[in-house]
Amino acid sequence: MATAAIKLFRVVIFGATGGTGLELCRQAAEVGHTVTAYVRSPEKLTIKHPNIVCVKGTLEDAAAVEAAVKDKDAVLVALGSRSLLTRDTVCSAGTRVILDAMKNTGVRRIVVCSSFGVGPDNRKLLPWVMRVMIYNPLIDKDDQEADIQKSYVDWVIARPVGLVDEPARGNIHVEPSGSIPVPCLRISRADVAAFMLGQLEDRTYVHKTPTLCWSV
Repeated sequence: MATAAIKLFRVVIFGATGGTGLELCRQAAEVGHTVTAYVRSPEKLTIKHPNIVCVKGTLEDAAAVEAAVKDKDAVLVALGSRSLLTRDTVCSAGTRVILDAMKNTGVRRIVVCSSFGVGPDNRKLLPWVMRVMIYNPLIDKDDQEADIQKSYVDWVIARPVGLVDEPARGNIHVEPSGSIPVPCLRISRADVAAFMLGQLEDRTYVHKTPTLCWSV
């Protein structure tokens, strides 16, 4: 039996040198997508592949961000806070620049890696110690999600539980609402990346905030 051909996309990845971002780059390139990795520090992009073009830039440089977004089919965002101890706006402020670039270039699809516990009244889903440890990053993610949800784009916001550096299992539990408890508090970055890439064509979770975890 012939297998269905995979539709290939031109994507730009922000946060490409983080754990999830590297997985996005690797998996997207191996499938055959054309990848632009927009990074502050190119030396941290440890993955080399003919399908990956590394572009050095900052999220404060709106013109450079717009140039990276132009002519792409979709945007993948895996930004993370630089510090747990201080108020950081890298996710929210950076995403606002990305959204402006998408508006100016007519790119409509964005898939974003957020976090379990983000969103109105969702702190209750987290253990108390986690609420304290990641208090500042969660506020930044709250603001990031709010801006995305009021934008004009076709967005998917993934809210993974605790991320681990383990091989993909493929047994992902997806809770569509993103606002109720889940059966497990762990998932690999590889599985999250696979889910995000799947949203390039799948419209099941457009304008939704699914929680991702491993199935028990």
